[in-house]
Amino acid sequence: MFVLGESFHIDYLYIRVHWIRNMNKQASFYVSRMRVPYTLIWLVLDGELLVEINGEQYIATRGDLIMCPPNTQFELIPQGSEDRIHYLSFCADLKISNMDLVSLYGLPTLVSVNPSDKLEKWIYEWKMLIEEFDHFGELVGEKASQQGDEGMNTYLLHTDIPIHYCGLQGLIYRWVQQWLTTLRHMLPDEPLRFDHRVMKVCDYVRERLEQPLHLQELADHVHISVSQLSHLFLETLGTAPMEFVRRSRIDYAKQMLLNNTLSLREIAERIGYEDQSQLSRAFRRAEGISPSQYRKNLALSRMNI
Repeated sequence: MFVLGESFHIDYLYIRVHWIRNMNKQASFYVSRMRVPYTLIWLVLDGELLVEINGEQYIATRGDLIMCPPNTQFELIPQGSEDRIHYLSFCADLKISNMDLVSLYGLPTLVSVNPSDKLEKWIYEWKMLIEEFDHFGELVGEKASQQGDEGMNTYLLHTDIPIHYCGLQGLIYRWVQQWLTTLRHMLPDEPLRFDHRVMKVCDYVRERLEQPLHLQELADHVHISVSQLSHLFLETLGTAPMEFVRRSRIDYAKQMLLNNTLSLREIAERIGYEDQSQLSRAFRRAEGISPSQYRKNLALSRMNI
């Protein structure tokens, strides 16, 4: 009889939806050039969606799927017509450990999905997920508003919230299953061979971003030499261990910048920077703009993504 043990590394699969929408807009709308720390997926139902990703333009029409990995520069370009664009939008963390699924599976930016019963079923489930996601948001907002003044320092987890959340998670996992099933003919059977020591260090880093981290400390955590750890990271993730630390801090900062209630000082403290100015310098080096400008750009654009 099968027992799910620690060696079953699919446990590193991480799925968390940030927003999912049914978008129906005029062709003249646009989103200025930016990056978000999540995977973006769009499915065009009608009209044309003009997108620039990493400097290359794509025109997506009915049945076309656009996939944009996290931290990829993109822009939605306006079109000079009175036509409308109807598309479904999905924004989420879709990862196995630190690798997003779009990059892990080497998926192309633009895919034309052949009309089929599977596609129609996926669209139906996508719309059903949107409805349930919006309903869950209304429920959370309703229960939060009922807390009154107590909500300033505490949060009461109403029983209805985990009940509805479990149902929502089931729909999310089914959506991901349909997405991968639709693209199964394009997916490699074995996209990556994981080394458990690399995964263990990644977990260690994510749990301690607010603390100073050193290369020797990371190597000691999995009982190997610094040079061996560096080799394993390069082979598995294509980056150096300390670059992974820096990138993880910036990515987490970008996630927290979505929350307008956190000050830059608070964000800096949560990811191990001494003060706001150190965060700003590191963020500008990595992203080319200040954290404040990134937050402003995202606030202006996120409802159209």
